[in-house]
Amino acid sequence: MKLNTFKMYLIAISALLCVFFQAGEACAAAAGTIRAALVSGAETLDFQVSGNYEIVDLATDKVLAELKKGETCQVEIKGSRIAVKGRQASFSSFKGPVEVRESDSSAAVISASGVVKDLGLEKLMVINGNGKTVSLQTTVNPAIRAAGRMIEFKGSSGLNLITLTSSSGSKRYRGGLEFCLEAGKLTAVNIVNIEDYLRGVVPSEMPSDWPAEALKAQAVAARNYALQSVETTRGDTFNVYNTMTSQVYGGYDAETAAANKAVEGTRGIVMLSGGKTVSAFFHSSSGGFTENSEDVWSGRLSYIRTKEDPYDKNSKHYNWEVTYSADQVRDKLAASGYKFSKVTDVVELERTSSGARVMEIAVKGTGADGKSLRVEIKNADKVRSALGLKSALFKFTNKYDSRGNLTVIGFKGSGWGHGLGMSQYGARGMAQKGYDYQEILKYYYSGIKFADDYGR
Repeated sequence: MKLNTFKMYLIAISALLCVFFQAGEACAAAAGTIRAALVSGAETLDFQVSGNYEIVDLATDKVLAELKKGETCQVEIKGSRIAVKGRQASFSSFKGPVEVRESDSSAAVISASGVVKDLGLEKLMVINGNGKTVSLQTTVNPAIRAAGRMIEFKGSSGLNLITLTSSSGSKRYRGGLEFCLEAGKLTAVNIVNIEDYLRGVVPSEMPSDWPAEALKAQAVAARNYALQSVETTRGDTFNVYNTMTSQVYGGYDAETAAANKAVEGTRGIVMLSGGKTVSAFFHSSSGGFTENSEDVWSGRLSYIRTKEDPYDKNSKHYNWEVTYSADQVRDKLAASGYKFSKVTDVVELERTSSGARVMEIAVKGTGADGKSLRVEIKNADKVRSALGLKSALFKFTNKYDSRGNLTVIGFKGSGWGHGLGMSQYGARGMAQKGYDYQEILKYYYSGIKFADDYGR
């Protein structure tokens, strides 16, 4: 190949890269990304890449190193700064965050003498032999042929994954990782496309062997939750936790074929109320009734309304019973910040609009200072948490000794969780009766409408 001919090849390929890189980025950005906190309070963390990644100093956006497939690095604190140590080199003195970012797959532009240059093509589109535009990532072993020699695109097949190892074990994740300092300790944040994030949420929140329509309902509810979280935490280090504090996210290792199908089958679909994204609260089991938002937390939401839930019935969370001694009640209350040295009585003051849940109680006893203390605990979820119960849907019986001192409280209840929005067991029950995912969601979220493309 002559030099000017090679230049023509290079210019043509560069132009193709420019056009399709922009198109690829637009597709990837449609859903946006979410930042999920995976680990916090760590002294050291290890990661290993499987695919194409680079280490970036976010303070300068400078690429510090290109990582090879299978490479392992350690992130640690040195003084009050971040240090990264790998096989190639060590990097230190980073006051700000360091990101392990997916880099473009490497594709070879060749001349007659062989490989000339590697170019990044991970998110590009190409035109196949049939004249159709397809994703390079989904093309099996694509190659460039020139001067009788074929060179394959390196890294064009397979999946980019990064494994994070902490004291609690190792898990694989799509997307990238950001390491930052919070209160002098390391926090690891997974930066991932929202749809890929949902792949790790749906099977973590709902068993994958449940009906497909229930899984779809969970996917839409989780998508709404994710989008709302991104909106309300803009500018923060992360948008969600990977635990029940937000919604459980297990990363790539949690994924299942059934859950992935549910996510893909509802891609971009969200629930709206009044033209705005719904706050899609969900819980495990309603116990037979869902509640008004203001009775459980605070603030009225028109789409979170109380209703009877006949679809939720299950043997796992119905008809539970628990008995606490007065000392156990005291300890449960202390864990929620209510400090009694002795509890002498617990009295029900008010129930929710459904009549099913306890919305307000009064606790009487002696405070830590030895003086009489009376505390009112209001809103059903605070009552549930303060008493350490599965739900606020309960009735209770107090027992006293001959002196009138509280000795034991017996609780009988149903359900698990706050009781707002969709019941997961209820979604299963509705799907088993033949309802589709939109009918399920319309039942649990009053007056909502569905929109494609994330409601844009």
